[in-house]
Amino acid sequence: MTAEAPSTRALIESNAREAADLVGELTLLLDRALPEAHGLPAARMVTRRLSDRLGQVMMLERLARAGGIRPDAWSPIELVEELEHEAVSLAGSRIAIDVRAPDLVPQFWFFDRELVSMALHNALHSALVYAYSAVTLEFRMSDGYLGFGIQDDAGSFPDELLVEAPLRAERGECNGNALGIHFSRLVAAGHVSGERCGRVELANRGGGGTCFTLWLP
Repeated sequence: MTAEAPSTRALIESNAREAADLVGELTLLLDRALPEAHGLPAARMVTRRLSDRLGQVMMLERLARAGGIRPDAWSPIELVEELEHEAVSLAGSRIAIDVRAPDLVPQFWFFDRELVSMALHNALHSALVYAYSAVTLEFRMSDGYLGFGIQDDAGSFPDELLVEAPLRAERGECNGNALGIHFSRLVAAGHVSGERCGRVELANRGGGGTCFTLWLP
């Protein structure tokens, strides 16, 4: 009796996982290199964004299966602290990193940490690419929703991204930042509490820059 051959989907997932591990190894090597080495900040950012894309391949496979969202009680504060550490590491002295929070941030919230973290890291990396001098991480609370916000001071969302366009995504016509936004919307929509579900809110700020908010019920 011969073993069953792995499906194409399983092979894609396995190869993507291996590639992501290799990118992670490269990132560690770059982080240990001399900070004054020319081009290292840009190289770090490239590896982060490539890792984002490879990670999304694997997570989209999970989202396509029943029970793809696995919520549990997690600390929103710890997640944002993780984002802040990543932002400071990548920004160096070029970009100021700020964190804003209301007086009372919930100690725990039910969400899929792996998926939400990936969506927020992708949004953070995009903000760092386009920011001029500042990126802000923000907690928001509204009508029983917890919002993770990321703002930059120089980027701009194209009009077609400001509204959801599922058909365009299904035809495979989105690329670049649109892929990350589409992924974030899938992650948000998978978080359901009663009749409420998560959503992604995008806005261009009047003085320049963008605001990305992932709302979770």
